Amino acid sequence: MRSKQLLFLLIALSGFTACSNSSRKFTIIANISGLPEQTVVLEQLNANEIITIVDSVHSNADGHFELSGVAPEPGLYRIHFRQRKYILLSVDKGNMKITGDWNALEKYTVAGSPASVQLQTYLAAIRAHLNDFNMMSVVLDTLKAKGNDSILAIAQKDFQDKGVHFTQFVERFADTTAYESNAIFAVRMLSPVTEGAYLDAFTQGLNRRFPGARMTKDFTEYYLKIATRQGGPAKKTVPGMMDGVKDAPEVSLPDVNGKTVTLSSFRGKYVLLDFWASWCGPCRAENPNVVAAYSKFKDKNFTILGVSLDNNKDAWLRAIKDDGMVWTQVSDLQGWHSSAVGTYNIESIPSNFLIDTAGKIIGKNLRGEQLEEALKSVLK
Repeated sequence: MRSKQLLFLLIALSGFTACSNSSRKFTIIANISGLPEQTVVLEQLNANEIITIVDSVHSNADGHFELSGVAPEPGLYRIHFRQRKYILLSVDKGNMKITGDWNALEKYTVAGSPASVQLQTYLAAIRAHLNDFNMMSVVLDTLKAKGNDSILAIAQKDFQDKGVHFTQFVERFADTTAYESNAIFAVRMLSPVTEGAYLDAFTQGLNRRFPGARMTKDFTEYYLKIATRQGGPAKKTVPGMMDGVKDAPEVSLPDVNGKTVTLSSFRGKYVLLDFWASWCGPCRAENPNVVAAYSKFKDKNFTILGVSLDNNKDAWLRAIKDDGMVWTQVSDLQGWHSSAVGTYNIESIPSNFLIDTAGKIIGKNLRGEQLEEALKSVLK
C-alpha cells in the first residue's frame, strides 16, 4: 500500500538497517466470530488528529485476518470495520492476538499487548460511567414527572457531582498510566474550556514523562492550537462573551423526524448552538444547566439548537427525553464526522456558541452560571 511505501522510504532515508526496522514491527492476529467478510483497515491515530492508514486486508469466512505495521514508537491504532465499528489498540511492537464476537465487539479480548489491555479496561470503565449517567437521567425524569422539587434538586446535584467524578477519573488515569498513547487518548475526552488548567499542566509534564517522543511534540502542538482558539475579544462582565466577531456559519441537518433544519431559519432570535452527544459524560452533566437556562429565557426571544455527535439514533432520542431537552435537536448521526464539526472547528464537547438576532457569534463555550449571566446581559 501507499502508506507502507512512504514509510519504507522514510526509514531508508534515515539510514535505518533492516534489523532495526524489523525490531519495531508488530502483527495483529484476529479472530472475530460472526464477522461478515469485508476489508479491514488498520489506522494510526496520531496525536495531532491526522489518521494514517497502515495496512488493510480482506477477512476470511471464519472471521480471521492479520494486519501488520512498523511502529517507530508506541502509539494509538484502531482496526476499522464496516458499519463504523472499531477496535482501539495501544501498540508498541511484537505480536498480539485479538478474539471477539462481531455482535458484541466491545467485549473483545487482546493478548500480547499490556498497553492495549489497559486501554480496553479503561474503555469498559468509561462505558460504566456513561451507564450511570443514563440511569440517573431516568431517575431525574421520574422525579420531574412527580413534581417533587426538593428531591429533584438533590438528584440534579448528584448528577452534576457524577460529572465531576467522571472528569477526576479521566484525569487520574491520564496522570498515572505508563503508556503515553493511553494518556493522550484519555485527555482528549476533556474540554479545554472547563479543564484548561489541568490540560496545561498535563501538556507541560509530557516531556518529563515521555522524553523525546514524537507523540509528545504532536500533542503539544495540537493542544497549543486549540487553546489559542479559545481566545477572542472577551467582555469583562461575562467570560466567553464576544463582540459579534463573525457570522455564524450555516448548519443544515435533519431533526429527530428526518426533516432538514437550518440555523438561519432561527434568524431574529438569540440562539444557543449546542454541540453534545448522548455518550458524552461531561455533556450530560452540563445538560441540567442548559435546560434551566432554556426554561428561564425561552419566552424572551431565545431558543436552542442542539447538534448531536451521536451515531446511534435510539441512544440520541433516549438522551433527549431523559435530559428533558425540549428544543430543536438535529444530527446526521455521523459522530465526529458530522459536517457541522468541521464547520465550527469543534475539538471537544460539550461546546456551544451564542448567536445574536443578526446571526453573529457573540459568545462561546458558556457553562453554568456563565450561560445564565450571558443571557441576562443580552435579553434585557
